[in-house]
Amino acid sequence: MLTANFHFFRSEMTPTTKQTVFGFLFAVTATSIGGMTVALTRLIISQSDPLSLAFLRYGIGGLVLTAILFAKGRPPKILSGDWPVIMALGVVMFAAFPYCMAKSLEDTTAARGALIFAAMPIITSLLAACFRIEKLTLRKTIAVLIAMAGTAIALSEQIDEIAPNAFRGDIFMFMGTSCVSIFNVFSRKYLMRYGNLALNCYILFFGVSTLFILALIFGRPFDGSLSFDAEAWFVIFLLSVPGGAVMFMSWGRALQLISPTQATIVTGFNPLTAILLGTWLLMEPVSIRLLAGFLLILIAIILASKNSKITTQTSD
Repeated sequence: MLTANFHFFRSEMTPTTKQTVFGFLFAVTATSIGGMTVALTRLIISQSDPLSLAFLRYGIGGLVLTAILFAKGRPPKILSGDWPVIMALGVVMFAAFPYCMAKSLEDTTAARGALIFAAMPIITSLLAACFRIEKLTLRKTIAVLIAMAGTAIALSEQIDEIAPNAFRGDIFMFMGTSCVSIFNVFSRKYLMRYGNLALNCYILFFGVSTLFILALIFGRPFDGSLSFDAEAWFVIFLLSVPGGAVMFMSWGRALQLISPTQATIVTGFNPLTAILLGTWLLMEPVSIRLLAGFLLILIAIILASKNSKITTQTSD
């Protein structure tokens, strides 16, 4: 009976359905790892500075992806007209975002930072509407308002004792989240043209190069900011390989298999993971307001993503 049911299930799974299921699995993987990186960055940022830590994390992640790219064969050639956009995407996604995220987590808690990041699909919808890439429907407008209410409730929590400059950190996280939204809106064409792995390598190169220059000028990469003990280096490994290379590949693959709006349905896994790890590793409090804000943002994400069109993607 079980075998018959299994074969029936397989026969009902069309290629598009399988693609969608795998797309959501990749998205869940990426967002869950993303929540982990928020908590781990909060854990280690006091031993470094935002620019140096971001350069190290994304630099190691970029080297891993580049090694995989060349092991698979010759990378695709980039059209000359695409270089300016790819360079801009690299600076936005892998320089501005990691700096803003690390800078944010100097001041705010992992849970608050991840909750603001969870509003990313709402910001993406607004940005796509501004550039007429996607219409802002009544349902999405309501979702935006719900997400704003959830964020306001969560951020109204008084945490002066553990994060006296939390509001400043919240602003930086919002700026970083906006950078990811820009990438989500404008990267689709290039993901499909050059593939997930190749595009990630190219934009990582420009982003990490920018971080290195900025770290030399404004950070302390050769003056103590990268002097970690064995435990801290293990955290760096987690941030760079699973939290860098694996997360980038998983999110890029999700964007190839399903639409960005569909992928953002699972963004709620980001703050959920961050809240759990923040409580365990950092002893951060979990309040009713925080949970209520998380619930409202999750409802807004689902509402904004409802009835999204499924797109068929074939790039690797």
